[in-house]
Order: sequence, then C-alpha cells, then structure tokens
Amino acid sequence: MKNNALSIANYFVELAEKENSGIRPLKLMKLVYIAHGYILAILDKSALDPRFDKVEAWKFGPVIPSVYHSFKIYGNENIRKKTSIFKEDFHENDSPLIETPELNGDDEKEICKFVWKNYGDFSGSDLVTMLHKDGTPWSMFYKIGQNVEIPDYATQRYYRRMVELIKNNIK
Repeated sequence: MKNNALSIANYFVELAEKENSGIRPLKLMKLVYIAHGYILAILDKSALDPRFDKVEAWKFGPVIPSVYHSFKIYGNENIRKKTSIFKEDFHENDSPLIETPELNGDDEKEICKFVWKNYGDFSGSDLVTMLHKDGTPWSMFYKIGQNVEIPDYATQRYYRRMVELIKNNIK
C-alpha cells in the first residue's frame, strides 16, 4: 500500500503506544501535518495520496480530513488503536478487505520520529498555536467559515525554511 496520511497517523499512534504516552486526535492531526511538511521539505515528495488526502485550513489549524474523520470518534480522549480502511477489492466470498495503513520507507519513518521527538511533548492546543503564527501556511490560506486547501508548495516552502533554521542552529 502506498503511503498516505493515515499511514503517518498510524505510525504516530504506534510511537505513542511504545512510550505509553497516549495521543489525542487534535495532537495527532497536527503531528501528521508537521510530518507532511518535513517530508516535503527534506525528501522533496509528498507522503500523502493525492487521490484522497489534502490539507485544508480549518479554524483550529491545518487538517487532513481523512485523519480527522478516521479518529474523531475519540473526541478528547486518547486514541486506543490504529485506524483501518476498506480496500477496493474483495475476498473470494465477496466480503470487503480491511487493511491497516502502515508507513513504508525508512526516510519517512525517521522524519516522523524526528517530529515525535521535537513536537511530541506539546499538547494539541500548543501545536494549534504554533501552526497559527503569522507566516505559516495556515495563516496565508485560512478564511473564516471555509475549508480552503493549503497547497503543498506553501507547506514545502515553509518547512524548508524550518530545516534551514535547524541546520543553522546546529552549526
């Protein structure tokens, strides 16, 4: 299966489980977006599947609707398990195949681990505040009452600047 927003989300759920730290939907949505940004900036490719993943500017920051809808059942509680999806093809007995999206690619996993290490201690509301700052892709595209798409070029440009700042601070 190709990487997509749900495979990234499931990887963060797995990282949270390994540390017994728990993760709530708001925080998960923001971490998936941040990982998407760093993957665009570092690998020069999207880890999202353009067939059904896109980033939108919602009131509480950037949201990938597939992640929101897959985990909203948890409300403000910790997520208890990875999400699964129905596949398009069926078993021989015409029952649907259910698959749990898994993140493929060592580079993508390393970037997600970096995001977890550097952003995982923040709360969901802290991440919302961070992603609402002037100059963020959300701040450029958000319109009250509309879910405007945030194009990948804007996210990539922003996170390339973040990568440069990190590199400069290491020197």
